[in-house]
Amino acid sequence: MSPRFGDYRLEFIYRAGSSEQHAEAVAFWLAQGALADRQEAERRAHELVFLVLRVDGVLAGVSTVALQTGTDGRTYYAYRMFLRKEDRVPYLMWAVTDATRDHLRDYDAPPPKPLGMLIVTENRKLMRPGMRRSFQRHNYHYRGKTARGLDVWLAPFDQPSSP
Repeated sequence: MSPRFGDYRLEFIYRAGSSEQHAEAVAFWLAQGALADRQEAERRAHELVFLVLRVDGVLAGVSTVALQTGTDGRTYYAYRMFLRKEDRVPYLMWAVTDATRDHLRDYDAPPPKPLGMLIVTENRKLMRPGMRRSFQRHNYHYRGKTARGLDVWLAPFDQPSSP
């Protein structure tokens, strides 16, 4: 069953999305100005984890992951999410982020199984003190900053999840 949050349904399509779903995500990113490069959008369409759909079936957002080697040499999922401006309702971000984490934690990934999910806060609003506390309440662990000064958080898969 697909997770729900209010008037939104999260459709898990990791490594199983159809060409129509990929094309819809590409068109979504380009129309919303989230990505300007069609080639990059088409590449990322193969990294989709969840489609966030409104009750009327309109695509409201997506979450994606790519495999990444951490500074410790281990494998992690690198997480990204985008929600349409009009669909940035309170707590939807957490519903999508936590659902992505929880589904990937339980996903039967081929070896080497990622040890967790890394989040780089590309949106600087996520670096405010209140948001940092929210990350901690959701059991994300602060790992430091990137060379560009963005916060990095880890959701380890070997520990309990949400509050």
